Amino acid sequence: MAITTKLSTRYWLKTIIMAVVCVVLGLWGIWDYVVAIPQQEEAATRAVVLKAVNGALGTEKGSSLRSDASVLVDLSLEYAARNPVGEPSGDQMDLGNTAGWITSLELFQSALSSGNFELQAQSVTLINDGLNQYGSVTPPSKYDRPMQWAFILCLPFGFYYFWAYGKMSAKAKTYRLDEEALTTPEGAWTLEEIVDIDMSRWIAPTGNARETWKASAITSDGQKIVLDDYIFQNMHLIIGSLAHRFYPEQWTPIAKRVKVEEDSSEEQQVEEE
Repeated sequence: MAITTKLSTRYWLKTIIMAVVCVVLGLWGIWDYVVAIPQQEEAATRAVVLKAVNGALGTEKGSSLRSDASVLVDLSLEYAARNPVGEPSGDQMDLGNTAGWITSLELFQSALSSGNFELQAQSVTLINDGLNQYGSVTPPSKYDRPMQWAFILCLPFGFYYFWAYGKMSAKAKTYRLDEEALTTPEGAWTLEEIVDIDMSRWIAPTGNARETWKASAITSDGQKIVLDDYIFQNMHLIIGSLAHRFYPEQWTPIAKRVKVEEDSSEEQQVEEE
């Protein structure tokens, strides 16, 4: 009966988890960089303007506070006008409603310059609405955008892990040992062409633990074909079949050491003595 392999659960699960984590972190970084941080900047800027206008409206017409606030409103109007305006949407103070913000700034400018009580009352209502949304917002730090690049750069690794999963899945389907030949991604060899198997690191008690999942089939032309049971499930059956063929007194067909037979032999020797 032919022995075939598939991608081991430990490998594909770890690979898929890493891929998903990297993609999620990358998309999160892009979202923060493109959407969240600019919104936070705009909200913090609006809060500064609203607080300045709110303080200025409590002073008499022509005061220095009104003049400073008026200059700030003019700068905000110039900046808002450079951004896409579009149709008004949502509440007037919403971040996405650029047209509504421009209208609010024009109202603040009129209230600051004229001192009209009705305009001031309308302005205070809008200011309170805006401060309820943005009054506690702090501007992003200078490190926020550079930090997002660390997350964004995770995205290519996510695609790499998905690619690695696909590649190794296809590779796992290639391994096959039947009564005639051993087939691997490196090629196919008849059983006569497999002259030995290196089991020196297989389930070794010391050294690199990762390497103890591996054995190497040796071909007649000197090639060493690595057989990795960590990545490929059921590879131990191929390893065990070859090891038992060459060293039946040391290895079972499922790649375990022949301990029982050794213990029995030692007991017999003791009895004979």
